[in-house]
Amino acid sequence: MAPTDPDAEVALIMLPYGPSALCIRDQELELPGVLFGLDDPIPTTIRQVQFCVPLSTGPGSALFLFMTDDREHWSEYLDLLGGIMKTVSTQEPTDDGPAEKGPVKEGPTEEDVAT
Repeated sequence: MAPTDPDAEVALIMLPYGPSALCIRDQELELPGVLFGLDDPIPTTIRQVQFCVPLSTGPGSALFLFMTDDREHWSEYLDLLGGIMKTVSTQEPTDDGPAEKGPVKEGPTEEDVAT
């Protein structure tokens, strides 16, 4: 994604599931004003993160995407999303809870995506 968006932060990170491509970027949008009871569209800047996780069953990948216009709390969202992404697994869930796959690694930090 970097060639089409030179300001994007792109990195390869290691999750307990395996490697994941990570892309964080800001994007200008116009939200439909009708969502907020207004006639005119509302311009806003959103920040989004994409985790592209290759499928272990063969070619292809799963794309996990989160976006928000609350950029002030971005590091908190990134911590939360890192925790969620650490739960991605190829193992079937059991009645005993999530399957263990060794020690849990920390999720991505803003330093992980330094360009």
